[in-house]
Amino acid sequence: MVADEPRRNPACQTRKSRPVSDCRVGALVVGAGAEERGPPLSDLKRAALWYAAHRWPVVALHSVVEGRCSCCKPGCGNAGKHPRTRHGLKDARIDDADIDHWWNRWPDANIGVKTGVTTGIVVIDVDPRHGGDESLAELVREYGDLPSTVEALTGGGGRHLVFKHPGGTVRNRSNLRPGIDVRGDGGYIVAPPSNHMSGGQYRWREGHGPHEMQPAEMPAWLLALVCRRIVEGVSGETTPAGERAANHDSAARPGPVADNRVTRALAAMRGLRVDDHKDGSRRLFAAASIAVRHDLADGAALATIREYLNGAPAPREYSDADILKRLQDAERTCTRGQALRHGQARRAANRTASAASAPPPAPFKPFPVDALPDPLRVFVKAVAAATGTDVAFAALAALVVVAGCIGNRVAVLVKSGWIEPAVLWGMLVGRSGTTKSPVLKLVTRALIELFKVERRAFRDALKDYQREFERHGVRLAEWKKSQRKGPPTDPPDEPERPTERRLVVSDVTVEKLGCLLEENPLGLLLVRDELAAWVGAFDRYASGGKGSDQPAWLSMYDAAPVTIDRKSGKGTYFVERAAVSVVGSIQPGTLARIFGTAEREAGLLARVLLAYPPDRPALWTDAALPDDVAAAWRDLLSTLLALPAGEDELGDPRPRSIPIGKEAKPIWIEWHDRHARELVDIGNDDLAAHYAKLKGACARIALLFTCVDVAAGGDAVTYISAAAMRRAIQVTEWFKGEARRVYAVLGETEEERSRRRLVEWIDRRGGDVSVRDLTHGLHQYRGHADAAKAELDALAKAGLGSWTHPAPGPKGGRPSPRFVLNSKNTITKTPADDAGSGGFGCGDGGNARSSVKNDDLESTESSASDAVPGAADGDKPDVEGETTIPGADDEWGEV
Repeated sequence: MVADEPRRNPACQTRKSRPVSDCRVGALVVGAGAEERGPPLSDLKRAALWYAAHRWPVVALHSVVEGRCSCCKPGCGNAGKHPRTRHGLKDARIDDADIDHWWNRWPDANIGVKTGVTTGIVVIDVDPRHGGDESLAELVREYGDLPSTVEALTGGGGRHLVFKHPGGTVRNRSNLRPGIDVRGDGGYIVAPPSNHMSGGQYRWREGHGPHEMQPAEMPAWLLALVCRRIVEGVSGETTPAGERAANHDSAARPGPVADNRVTRALAAMRGLRVDDHKDGSRRLFAAASIAVRHDLADGAALATIREYLNGAPAPREYSDADILKRLQDAERTCTRGQALRHGQARRAANRTASAASAPPPAPFKPFPVDALPDPLRVFVKAVAAATGTDVAFAALAALVVVAGCIGNRVAVLVKSGWIEPAVLWGMLVGRSGTTKSPVLKLVTRALIELFKVERRAFRDALKDYQREFERHGVRLAEWKKSQRKGPPTDPPDEPERPTERRLVVSDVTVEKLGCLLEENPLGLLLVRDELAAWVGAFDRYASGGKGSDQPAWLSMYDAAPVTIDRKSGKGTYFVERAAVSVVGSIQPGTLARIFGTAEREAGLLARVLLAYPPDRPALWTDAALPDDVAAAWRDLLSTLLALPAGEDELGDPRPRSIPIGKEAKPIWIEWHDRHARELVDIGNDDLAAHYAKLKGACARIALLFTCVDVAAGGDAVTYISAAAMRRAIQVTEWFKGEARRVYAVLGETEEERSRRRLVEWIDRRGGDVSVRDLTHGLHQYRGHADAAKAELDALAKAGLGSWTHPAPGPKGGRPSPRFVLNSKNTITKTPADDAGSGGFGCGDGGNARSSVKNDDLESTESSASDAVPGAADGDKPDVEGETTIPGADDEWGEV
């Protein structure tokens, strides 16, 4: 019975007969019939019937209509995700008649699938916007890999991992870890092919749909985390609060490096002899002792022992309280963590040989901010100071915004037949909480202000048009009347509807983008706080899977012609020069997942400029973006938007071709050939593709610098100067090194990633530490001095540092040896950061070193200048003074 409708005559209701034996709760049976091939990719009603046919209760949810929830409530924070029936989730059904009625009434309703013990599934909801990808990666590093299971990709870039319900009670939980929620008993998920508020579409991951595999069982460690609140409730009757707090803390923090305690403990339990003479209590106590010696928290220990007993049942059943009581007894007789201590040191020592042969990614180098044109440099430094972030974030965002403002007004003529447009794609890479979003807001705020002015002008023009259109209606009526008796004449001209001038877009379909580009042929700028949603929306209206919109986007990077078929079938959009610049942020884990093999082979990631500075604390700063700097930035963007474009033979706008100047040409050729030789020697195909795209990016950046210089000086853009080319090469060399570093990070193993993070942690501590610093500063080494010593020994043998033995002080004694990082592995501080928050990336709030200490290592600024062809020794920037590039019209000094 449909809950939101009056009672109907039962005789009028139909219900298909379906044998219950054909389906199992939580396990979808794949058959040979057409219905069993899988849920439809686009038909919401048929998909809902498919889920119901496999005993997954469904409920109709509100839909997303023109970017708003169909509930029409102002400020709905759950758009397209909450039930639209009278009793909410209680109305979830598997009856065909009810489902048919719902979707006949609401054809665009999203689909909700109930979770919990009645459905037989538990869902782990991973939201990358709140750090879910990073949290899941941390859990996998701590406990081990997840089994392959049914998985859905949400329209907003998240994931739904569907597991078999373990039985008992599994409650819904928010923030199991940052960005990770649990949907259990009394919960539900939004199921494919529902539509997301972002415009994306929910879909089953290829090869992981419910018609392709069964939901897997949760591993013991995940089950323990999911059920931990229940376990704590049980253990509250038997375990002292102090022990409970300690156990909770142990479970919440990462364990020893590369240590899978649950797996090792379970393997040890399975090695116990099964010789129960009475009730099996002796074997249960032995299993509890193993859990204690492996330092398992109560939740993980309970789940591990349960898994062990499922494979080797005891003569009697034991409750959770019984098992927790045995764990409490084992605490009094065993040494917690005893089984781990020698093993950690042994594993760390075994990693020494591989560490020596596998160097970590190159250390982060400061962005050459002094290579930017004066207006850009001043603005970038001010944004970095106001947000307490590295200048690389603001610099990349500012470059893309400048490219978006120039668009199809000018293009660089590299040579006959080779033209590069003013289009850039940039990606700010950082973990959640690294203040990427505030940087984007400050850099794009001026465009929002300019858009508001344009919007008001458009509204006024639209009012004038409406009045004129009404007058046209009167004139047209008079003309029709005159045609009845008088001689035939032409009808009055219809007034032209004004076109809204747009530059910034945030979430549009390719079809809508085609419409906007037809109206704004000079180009657009896409700004997305989370670029995962941008890539995830490529298949938003596609039934053939991911990537159907990808070719159009690849063409937009080159401002190439694009033809877009309208979804309604009413014609097509044709844009001769579809120029769209893109800027946004993404988390490292999401970057590795979203840009998979298909995206890399298509060259999507190769077109993106990357900035991934090391994590730094978001320390408080009173600094704000000065009004005069913000005004100067707004004036610069207004000037760039006013640059004149050329015209073709039909009078349509086209970009004016700006050649490379005579003095700049040899500089460009020398760098181009050197870069080409580097490209041949690269063994990584993905990185080679990225290098190949950097040739064009260098020419584009030189064009941007020329336009900014001209906008500041008021002259016309005529050619690329030598100074602009040198500075563009300097910036491109930085992006080249950053790409090499980021691709190395993406290819790291878990072991290599742990080692890199340890090096970064040591550097934030000042570059030298003792074993005691590790045991007191990093939880995984607390009480494990031998493991900490072995890890530092591994870094020393890998050539990343060395041991020093300080001399005794005035009072004598024997100071502890200290491990000192090599200066080439330190993370140097960007000079522009002096105006920012105190301490680059320092966990202690200000202990980071501002420069390298080794005399044989050149400063970053000098190294960057050496990479620029045509720069003599006297042309290198003075690190302590003012930076000057020969041939430039301006000088760049301190702000």
